[in-house]
Amino acid sequence: MNHVPGPRTIQATETRNSISGGTVHGPVVQANTITGLTFTTAAPEPPPPRQLPPPPVWWVDRDPDLTLLQRRALGPPAAPGTRLIALHGPPGSGTTALATRFLHELHHLHPGGQLYVDMQGGEPDGPLPARRALGYLLRSVRPGPPPVDAQERASWWRSVTAARAPMCLLLDNAADAVGVRACLPAGSGHLVLVTSRSPLVELGADGAFFHQVGPLPPDAARRYLAVRAGEERLRGEPRAAGRLVDLAAGLPTALSLTAAQLTLHPQRTLSGLVQALTEGRRHHVPDRPAHHRPGATMTTHFDAAYAGLDPDTARACGDLSRLPVRDFDATLVAAVCNASPEDATSHLTALAATSLLENLGSHELRGAVYRFASPEFRELVLGLARERETDGDDVLGRALGWALAATAAADAQATDSHYRTLNINPGDLPHHPRHPVRHAHPEAAIEWLTVQSENLLALVRAAYQNGLHAYVWRLVYSMWPWWRAAGRSNEWIEVHALALVSLGHDDSAGELEERHLLNTYGLGLRLADDPIALSTFTRVREMASLAGDALAEGQALYELGATHLQRGDAEEAVPFLQRARSIRAEHDYTRGVALADILLGQAALRMTPADTAHALRRFQDARNALEGVDAHDSARALAWLGRAQTQTSDLQAGESALRTAAQEFLDCHAPRKAAQALEWLGNAAEDGGRPAEAQALYSRALSLYLPVNGADADRVRDLLARLA
Repeated sequence: MNHVPGPRTIQATETRNSISGGTVHGPVVQANTITGLTFTTAAPEPPPPRQLPPPPVWWVDRDPDLTLLQRRALGPPAAPGTRLIALHGPPGSGTTALATRFLHELHHLHPGGQLYVDMQGGEPDGPLPARRALGYLLRSVRPGPPPVDAQERASWWRSVTAARAPMCLLLDNAADAVGVRACLPAGSGHLVLVTSRSPLVELGADGAFFHQVGPLPPDAARRYLAVRAGEERLRGEPRAAGRLVDLAAGLPTALSLTAAQLTLHPQRTLSGLVQALTEGRRHHVPDRPAHHRPGATMTTHFDAAYAGLDPDTARACGDLSRLPVRDFDATLVAAVCNASPEDATSHLTALAATSLLENLGSHELRGAVYRFASPEFRELVLGLARERETDGDDVLGRALGWALAATAAADAQATDSHYRTLNINPGDLPHHPRHPVRHAHPEAAIEWLTVQSENLLALVRAAYQNGLHAYVWRLVYSMWPWWRAAGRSNEWIEVHALALVSLGHDDSAGELEERHLLNTYGLGLRLADDPIALSTFTRVREMASLAGDALAEGQALYELGATHLQRGDAEEAVPFLQRARSIRAEHDYTRGVALADILLGQAALRMTPADTAHALRRFQDARNALEGVDAHDSARALAWLGRAQTQTSDLQAGESALRTAAQEFLDCHAPRKAAQALEWLGNAAEDGGRPAEAQALYSRALSLYLPVNGADADRVRDLLARLA
């Protein structure tokens, strides 16, 4: 889940109409008698996703390609349902640039959104598994965690898209037809564009139209160089300019590298660059025409760009090619390259200037963010790095040291009690960064974890695959603030399973670490409604009992009670929660007692008959104990107190408590909990005969639920439909 910005003030707004002096103010209806008529404007759902990469800045041709693609996209599909277009071309031919340019021009035809997935067909670690690709797609159009099973994800994807407004989907860098086929939407009117290096002929059975992306014509290639390097410069050396066009073989990426070299070195002659490229061409493939050897052309132009790099920048580029991350910023580069942040920034700027990297923009917490301009460049750099360097493991280790230092600092900032539970000191492991990431405040810590989550997950997986187990479980543990905020149950369960295996390979870890990770693993299972959660917490309780750790046993009892309560069995939950509360009270664990009181209060409300008075006491005691100690759980206690009060005669106090709780949840970046408080306020307004106010509150709750949980959003949609 990405951080969801939202208004910082909770307010149910109404639009009323009135008639005075023959003038109508506000929305108009025709009726025989109008008394206390109220109109409510529902909060709009988030806009359709627009995920396509930006179109290429430099564009000089491909008009015939665009015309042909438009005819295929706008004409009748070859098969019922989704239109499927498959572009293929050699490295550097510009298939992705053509695809993004084409789809941006058709945005008005796809009100359902424009989705993008990099299928990673050219990545050294292999293509993106279909399961993960479907996870990205489902989270783009349906809030909440997707199923764990790949086939079930594919079924959900087809169900979600069957009745969706027409959308387009770019599956970039595909490696095979199997992965593409898993991502095809259901319904009609959708457009799927696939790019690959070679034709995925199996997609013909799905009605695909195949189109090969060829080289740019010589005149278009020359115009491209003129736009980038200057027309006067090309006119000054016309023969050399023509030779540069020929050497690029019409490949846009090779032309981009050529233009970058001319821009970076304004004093360099075109003939000098021709000489360098000619020598490189002879080295790679001396006996074939340029247009028959696109791979060699790319390598030649890449070598010329790479040779012009400062040695330290070239080494930095090689180090980056080894990383499994999606993108990088100066803090990561500084750690990986053992450089200062200033030098890291210089390396990134220089690599972007050569067109080897592309600048993705600036982030408030990360600064400028970069990635390799193409998978081919990453492959070529990685090949050179493996030839010339031998410290690949150290590169990954330094990245992991950077990640662990930053996540541990975030855990300490955002959830200090969790951070102190285990002694995870990043400085005890190798590769601790000289310039670790600092977080200004808890909100910034959680935001950093959110924007870096995909990179952190990739590093965890890479650490596991490379046997760096000491980092695996520590990273997973330290990411707790993000786990709690994001609720991504699939990744939660996946990487906690890796962490538990890694514990067995790390002599520095023991039973205490296993218990805590098992407990967090169980929370992820419970979030996914997995029945294994109960057996997991039972195992934690047994381990804690054998270790004589009463507080840990109390924690396991608490989680068992919470799991039973989530499953709707309040009577089964109460004994576990009462025993957990007693243990915590015996050990003066005030916060833990308050948390148990919140759940015992919930159980009292759910019992038959409900003991509302008992619940009120529990919630009030918990609020008193947690206020000023834990903002999130303090708001939880207050929200439940308000919920109980609205179910008694103290409606005014209950609604006041719920409004305050909703605001407190927003202040600590818990949008789902804020939405729950607003939903309960809507329930109270509806029960009190105030349907317009209820509708406004449900609409506000829906706008908060939509990005984080689909089931909650669907429930509130039903409430709104009932009031319509």
